Amino acid sequence: MKTLMPATNLSIVASLAAALLLPAFSLLARGTEEKTEPKFPHVIQYELGAFHFADGDQITITSVRSNRKHIEPGGSYLVEGTYTLGSADSGALALFCTSRSPSGPTPVQDGQRIRIHKGTAEFRLYETNMPDGWAHVSFYPDNGSSHDGVYFGEKGKEQTIMQNQSWVHTFTDRLGDKQDDAGIGHIAGANRALLAYLGDPVPPPANMDAKYTKEGLSNAIQLAARSAGISVKKMAVDDSEYPFLVGVTCGGSDFVKLKNQIKNMDGYEYEGSVGNDRKSDGGDTCNVFSIVPGRAYPKAAGQQIDHRLTLRYQVFYDKLVAQE
Repeated sequence: MKTLMPATNLSIVASLAAALLLPAFSLLARGTEEKTEPKFPHVIQYELGAFHFADGDQITITSVRSNRKHIEPGGSYLVEGTYTLGSADSGALALFCTSRSPSGPTPVQDGQRIRIHKGTAEFRLYETNMPDGWAHVSFYPDNGSSHDGVYFGEKGKEQTIMQNQSWVHTFTDRLGDKQDDAGIGHIAGANRALLAYLGDPVPPPANMDAKYTKEGLSNAIQLAARSAGISVKKMAVDDSEYPFLVGVTCGGSDFVKLKNQIKNMDGYEYEGSVGNDRKSDGGDTCNVFSIVPGRAYPKAAGQQIDHRLTLRYQVFYDKLVAQE
């Protein structure tokens, strides 16, 4: 004969079972989370830097946490916020770091990049063992358009933040990233080898000497012109990457006098240019050159800069001549 337990007793048994099982499930859930996601106990007071967005796109960072008290190489970082993708139907959103010196592609970690679709949504991205450089959250649309995003760093620590807006506009016009080379996967043969040789643009160092900024270079050229007793008809500075280049248009053979003065200036070096030193017909001369000494290059970036300089000279020169 079966004994039926009163409904009230069944209710008590169910409640006791739930009370015993819930902590176990809770511990299991927490254990799984700890295995798949780093811990980020420290809140980082962050500051936004340079940014670049296509029409209809936006990234808003609302929180930065870390396993360290400050942003520094080797740390792990969790970035949260919202995004709006309007320039493409789908793509990826990623937390990457632009290294301070040339480096090859690095593996993309789980949680560092997520698939996204057109519209607005929240995001959570994290990267462990971040390299020395400038962190950014960026879009990588599937339609092949240039990626865009926003740089960030620790508030009050300028060396952790990429602030050069013009450099970011140039850099984000290129497809792919050091950590995601798929964007140039369709380039093959000699072109790919050439791109590998040239490498990525070198960003300005965080502690760049004021002499080598756009304003510092302009002042140096003006001082050299006054010392040479000549007038500069046109002057432009290409600050799209480091070192910044100078383009000068002078009358006749005045550039010869200018470069001789530059060679005598403290803190600058002149090692040649693309253009014309003088014209026999007395017409204007246009020259593009760098006066930033090699000792001012970021550590380990010298070869990368040398690979790119000659081509940069010619591109800038062609641009200036086309404007005349």
